[in-house]
Amino acid sequence: MPTALQPLEAASGDADMQFALVGVRTAELRAAADTVLRAAGLRTLHVEDETAAIKLIRDHDVVLGVVDSAMLRSALPEQLRRLRQEPSVAGLPVILLSGNQDLDVEAMVQVNITDFVAGQVQETDLAGRVALVLARSRATRSRKVAAARLRDDTRAISAALRGTNDPERMAALVVRGLGDTFNACHVRMETFPGDRVPQLVAVWNRSAPAGGLLPIPLEEAQCLCSSLWERETVLRVDDHRGPADPEARILAAAGPAELSTSVFAPLAHGDQVLGYIWIAGTTGTRHWTGTELSLIQHVCGNLAHGLVQGHLITAQREVLSRLRELDKAKTDFVATVNHELRTPLTSITGYLELMLDGSAGDVPPHMVQMLNIVGRNAARLNQLISDLLTISRSDARTSLAVEEIDVAALLGTVAAALAPAAAANGITVQLSPVTAPLLVEGDKAQLEQVFTNLLSNAVKFTARGGTVRVLTDAVTTDSGPQIRIRIADTGIGIPEADIPKLFRRFFRASNATAAAIPGTGLGLAIVQDIVLQHGGELDIDSVMGRGTTVTVQVPARR
Repeated sequence: MPTALQPLEAASGDADMQFALVGVRTAELRAAADTVLRAAGLRTLHVEDETAAIKLIRDHDVVLGVVDSAMLRSALPEQLRRLRQEPSVAGLPVILLSGNQDLDVEAMVQVNITDFVAGQVQETDLAGRVALVLARSRATRSRKVAAARLRDDTRAISAALRGTNDPERMAALVVRGLGDTFNACHVRMETFPGDRVPQLVAVWNRSAPAGGLLPIPLEEAQCLCSSLWERETVLRVDDHRGPADPEARILAAAGPAELSTSVFAPLAHGDQVLGYIWIAGTTGTRHWTGTELSLIQHVCGNLAHGLVQGHLITAQREVLSRLRELDKAKTDFVATVNHELRTPLTSITGYLELMLDGSAGDVPPHMVQMLNIVGRNAARLNQLISDLLTISRSDARTSLAVEEIDVAALLGTVAAALAPAAAANGITVQLSPVTAPLLVEGDKAQLEQVFTNLLSNAVKFTARGGTVRVLTDAVTTDSGPQIRIRIADTGIGIPEADIPKLFRRFFRASNATAAAIPGTGLGLAIVQDIVLQHGGELDIDSVMGRGTTVTVQVPARR
């Protein structure tokens, strides 16, 4: 008896068909099995013992065997039970033929043998059983292959949707993809008017568009989609030529005269219906399987989500583009203001200096007082222009000119520059001594502007005879080593309710406004922007009538 264990072949195209015929007791039945299987285009192998049989089944994806049950005896169920635990052969179709009248049916069912004969069997019976198993296996395999192809095709559609944010491209991809996947004649996708997705219409036709799908009246389409979405289903019409319900008649009214089959699915996101997809055929009736309908619903869900997200992204891009245009217009405006105001302002201050110096002749004392007022207001206007330019550069997030900076030395430079103004008002500026350089990495010009602004504020809001102290030290925080600078004055203080608003542009504390202390309300906004750009923190602590302490912390150089 031959025992060659080579891979099996099938001339009929069933080379990958898994099949086993186990338990043939007589030479006549073995010969009959050979005849039947050869007629089906399949080859048989005769295996004499259970070890060879199990090895054959385990080692080959293609399995077709005739095993002599005389060698298997009572070990057969246990051997098959172990074999069935392997996924590659778990669904192996098996016909068991046994002369044993006392066959253990329950044991056979446990090892997934549901086609067996206890007792004698004729060749015609064997042929019929083999043919039935083969047909059943082919049908199952065909359904699995078709379902796998559909799943792969719909996955490809979903992947293509994820690759774009353009709603029109999404719509075109889906109608073409569904048409090809389900071998349809026409596909129509339409969205309803609303603010969550753009209003789109996309059509696909296998041949010339004549006789395609017409738009369904809006009210009817919305009502039908809402009803289907609430029921979590789609409208399936296998044959339009048969008796039609009201929903099917809606499709027939908008379809071509030869319309024969349809699937109509709602597009929805959350609790809102956004539109529909209509897949139609005109070449004959069709039975739409549950797998096909589920895959269509899956694609519709992905499309609805993609349209909503794509619409949001498109809207955000439009807003961002508009904001950039506005920002550029603002920058251009500030640059224009700088040029148009600075030029005459320079002329005004120049002539004021000439007049006060007596270059134009003697100026009476009462006129000197007036000219000084003009000069102070010109200086305020000049400062306002400078602050506006600084704010504009801060909004543009220009890059920092980073270098190593000794904070103590920088504060000394700023204090020296403000010393004349402090002395004129009888205010003492005290710098805390430092024993070692306090180094940071940052933009020297911008940090100098921060400390100039804070020190000038302290001097400006402190009454004659007051004190401004500048304390500098190194501290360690959760985020690492920091340089802390505290500027404390004995000035008028800030109302508690105003402190959270101090960093708003053009905001001024109520007591400063009431006292007519000049200022633009931009200084602290500029200071905060610069400190944050340097990765630092800014804090203000104040008590009315007792003074204000401003604390700046910036990362130390590592």
